[in-house]
Amino acid sequence: MDAEAGHHKPAHAAAEDATELSALRAYPFLKNLSETVLRKLRPNLVERYYSAGDAVLRAGEYSDAAFYLKDGILEVRVTAGAGRHAAPAAPNRAATASFGGGLQRSGVAADGTIIVADMPMDVSINRMVLLEPGELFGELNALARYAVSSDVIARTPAVCLAIRAPALRMLFKQKEVAEFKKQVDERYRVRTLGSHLRQVELFAELPGTAIERLRRTADIVSYEPGAVIVEQGAPADAFYLVRGGNVKVSIDAGGGKLAVTYLRKGEYAGETALLMNEPWPFSMQALEYVELIKIPRAEFEAAIRDHPPVERQLWETVVARLKERGHASRNPMVSQYLQMAMDTGLIHGESVLLIDLSTCTRCDDCVRACADTHGGTPRFVREGAKYQHWSIPVACYQCSDPVCLVGCPTGAITRALGTLEVTIDPGTCIGCGNCVKRCPWGNIIEVPFSSPTLNKNIDLATKCDLCVGRAAGPACVQMCPHGSATRISFKDLATVSQTLSS
Repeated sequence: MDAEAGHHKPAHAAAEDATELSALRAYPFLKNLSETVLRKLRPNLVERYYSAGDAVLRAGEYSDAAFYLKDGILEVRVTAGAGRHAAPAAPNRAATASFGGGLQRSGVAADGTIIVADMPMDVSINRMVLLEPGELFGELNALARYAVSSDVIARTPAVCLAIRAPALRMLFKQKEVAEFKKQVDERYRVRTLGSHLRQVELFAELPGTAIERLRRTADIVSYEPGAVIVEQGAPADAFYLVRGGNVKVSIDAGGGKLAVTYLRKGEYAGETALLMNEPWPFSMQALEYVELIKIPRAEFEAAIRDHPPVERQLWETVVARLKERGHASRNPMVSQYLQMAMDTGLIHGESVLLIDLSTCTRCDDCVRACADTHGGTPRFVREGAKYQHWSIPVACYQCSDPVCLVGCPTGAITRALGTLEVTIDPGTCIGCGNCVKRCPWGNIIEVPFSSPTLNKNIDLATKCDLCVGRAAGPACVQMCPHGSATRISFKDLATVSQTLSS
């Protein structure tokens, strides 16, 4: 009995386990799943309880979970400026289009109704909108990494099941709940896809009938990290629009793959092969979890056939893409820069600090300037990874999709809607280390701090905030006596190549 007992859970633990699984089966989209699948999902399924007045989501936050409302009533609130796209502008580079860098809302209807992409309804400023049990919301934020568009506040005590992105993706693969994936995709198609297509510069002038046709016929497809989306030389059968994630674009060269560029949220590919009636001129590979809108060739061609301005713009894009490909072929160093950016995660960076080691004298004036600006504590470490004659200090990249924001229990780490700087409020930081663990690049540093709020010493999370509020901008760059320090956005590939090759 003793030997056998060693292979089994204690009775109370087994009963607790069975109770948890039974509770999950109370959700309609989970009830048909096997016990094995439920156990795999369980770490990323969390019931959350809210009192009246509690915030479930806040506008401008990033969230890694969709929410299913089990009990209670939630209210969706938007601000007066909700219809405006406050996010940073798209990069100015050839052959790109953008949803606005991080689209928050999809627009404003003629009657003043705000079309909210990540909520299951549209909202008017002067009208209360409520969510009732059975509603799913926030899945676009979790899967495609959009900032939350509006406040969601508990009107009554409420219970939500938080479904983190790994669980969402796993659910989408289960045949037993195929209807769940179908419902999520269909809601996106009906509510949001049309406005996303309209905001692609290429489609901006298409009439409503053409947009509607694209909306009805497009497929919504997902790829795991490393998955090949298309291979160079394969028949070109579709136009692809990136809904979320990053896609590597490469060409065959010398028995290997030469990186040409990468596609971000809101950018597209496929128009070159479709217009020229040729096979794919490059390969595409998912760098991370990628969500794509796939428009079949016949539908794409039908949509633009009767609209000459769109076709002219497409040809301009084709020329730019061919030049980009030729430039990469003639300048292999450019490809190396791109590959380095993809390998290191710098492609996520909106403002990356670089130091030119060929001119830097290690005087540390940049560090002192940073410390002077931040009460004596520098927000970066000068020594970091090296690439050729450049140093990449340990300093926040101000990522396009800052995962450090997700799950901060006090809301101490924030990015104001429409701004670049990700900041940490020392008055509300409790030193839990959540953001430190979440930063994939190790760019958040803990320092000893006597918290006046908690009345005790904590390990305060600190990071570069671009010297927010300083009129002259980041002190590290301004105070470098040799001009060795610079900041660049890795969204602008032309600047990246020009800077790193200098």
